[in-house]
Amino acid sequence: MRFPSLFRLPSNQQFEIKPRYYDPVKEFVDQRRSLVKGEKGNGELSRISFERRKTSVGMGTSLLQLIIALVLGSAVVGWLFFGNDILYFGLILVPVYFYFRFRKK
Repeated sequence: MRFPSLFRLPSNQQFEIKPRYYDPVKEFVDQRRSLVKGEKGNGELSRISFERRKTSVGMGTSLLQLIIALVLGSAVVGWLFFGNDILYFGLILVPVYFYFRFRKK
């Protein structure tokens, strides 16, 4: 589990290549079979299409940064107005939050 941060760090870019082997005899046999079966009526070679993989992120990083800034700012303002009592309240609130977050449903 990664801790949220106020700064965006670049992630490692991964490159995955699957080697392709060209066998002209096998390709010819496959084309003939597909013509006989009627799957490919025109015998046109298929094109390779590259698609971007989309990573799904639950919450946008800018929204998460805004929430972290609001929580820290409200903690500082609460500490200025109420003193150490707000810190004790936070020490009670954090375990309760993690209990409800990670309990089995």
